[in-house]
Amino acid sequence: MNTRDLAYFYQLIRQKSFSKVADYFHVTQPTITMALKRLEADYGTKLIQRDRVHNQLTVTATGQQLLTHAEAILNELTVARQEITRLTQQQTVLALPPIIETHYFPQIAAQLQAHQQLENIRTVEGGSVTLRQALRNGEADIALLGSTAPLSYQQLLAQEFDRQPFTIFVSRQHPLANRHHIAFSDLRHEHFILFTDDFVHNAAFNQLTRRNHFRPDVVYRANDTHVIMNLVAANVGITFLTSIADQHRSDVVRLTLTDDEQPEFIASIVYRTTHVLTPAQQQVLAVLTQTLGR
Repeated sequence: MNTRDLAYFYQLIRQKSFSKVADYFHVTQPTITMALKRLEADYGTKLIQRDRVHNQLTVTATGQQLLTHAEAILNELTVARQEITRLTQQQTVLALPPIIETHYFPQIAAQLQAHQQLENIRTVEGGSVTLRQALRNGEADIALLGSTAPLSYQQLLAQEFDRQPFTIFVSRQHPLANRHHIAFSDLRHEHFILFTDDFVHNAAFNQLTRRNHFRPDVVYRANDTHVIMNLVAANVGITFLTSIADQHRSDVVRLTLTDDEQPEFIASIVYRTTHVLTPAQQQVLAVLTQTLGR
């Protein structure tokens, strides 16, 4: 079976048009038609019902089944291509959420430089939720990810290296600034500035709001810690961050939560179970483990 036929089939299901798929791949429409006929001959079944009168395509049950496998196969081929490219370039792509990058990466970078590995590192940034998917898609080789529970995925191997509490940050001008400790229930009338949805902080925050039975007033979301802290310093609202986000600013005060059984920010080294690490990537993993290992 030609994997190109699978790619044509996959796009045909998505776009519902032979002409659009032909344009997408810069081929002729008969090329797409012949690819579909080859697949139907290979599997001995009709994959798509074509209504020429109403210009509509309907996916059959067998076509839907093949689509599920086609998506997985094409994704694996994409991952393999990316991994082989980085292998030939002796490159390691390291995924880092901003808080983890700020707090942990300086000590990692020093060790990578000592092992002459730093120049071969390319970093990608984002929230842990987004980066976890990027890792599974082969867009990164190794990641340092945050979570609120130990990571357990069939496709991923995770090695926990740190746990930190979540805390509240308020402006020095805020009425709560003279307190050192606070219960989360006391924050029900506050304005919150939070991370965007692809950060694991939201899972911990939502857990506490549900437990304390209130709907928070979220006035702004950002994906940059400095932006959030600057807004907090300006007394636009308060925020909920892991304690390692503390930037030792004189205009922001950190308050410790007194709630029982609080969620924790768990930091882990993560990579794919199916990824055969190159010697260079194995050395990077060893540096991460030795530097961050508990």
